[in-house]
Amino acid sequence: MGSKKLFWYRVKFIALVAVFLSPFIGGWMALYVFEIRPESGNYGTLVRPVKKLQWPVLESVTGVRYGHGFDKKWTFLLLTRQACTEQCRSNLYYMRQIRTLLGRETARLQNVLISTPAIDDQLKAYLTDYPNLVVIQGEGQESLFSQFQVNATEQAGSTPRLYLVDPDDNYMMYYPAENDHYRILDDIKKLMKLSQIG
Repeated sequence: MGSKKLFWYRVKFIALVAVFLSPFIGGWMALYVFEIRPESGNYGTLVRPVKKLQWPVLESVTGVRYGHGFDKKWTFLLLTRQACTEQCRSNLYYMRQIRTLLGRETARLQNVLISTPAIDDQLKAYLTDYPNLVVIQGEGQESLFSQFQVNATEQAGSTPRLYLVDPDDNYMMYYPAENDHYRILDDIKKLMKLSQIG
């Protein structure tokens, strides 16, 4: 075989190997050289690692006591350290809508409002439209609130951020105070589909 022919065989072989390896090389470079990371697919921010909550004994405004979380259900929490503002009320409304839009899975999700200020008469009147909302009020919630700390500068409950806890009491995801409730609904549907607990 002539040297010229051998050279072209080698060129073709190298080109074939390059074509085969190019997706792997491209993916490696995107991930490690250019640090292009794929989106997680979740709208909410995942808590990593997932945090096991230590629930204190809680008592709702209706006198129901909760000693170990909320009855092995998915729990959607709104924590507030101040009077429930317009954004807070808006999120309570979206929480109710999300639970309703789950359809036959509605009973698997429990909505909870925990407020350090006492619930005033105006908010009480507003909450009459939320019969399935667990409402807990009063000081002394710091041991609970601190477990939901998102960063070093913002105290949990300083804004009406939303928090999601699974039926095994793992704090696993949180959402901004201003949010897209349809995308939150998609997250919760996916989680419930993947996990049959609760």
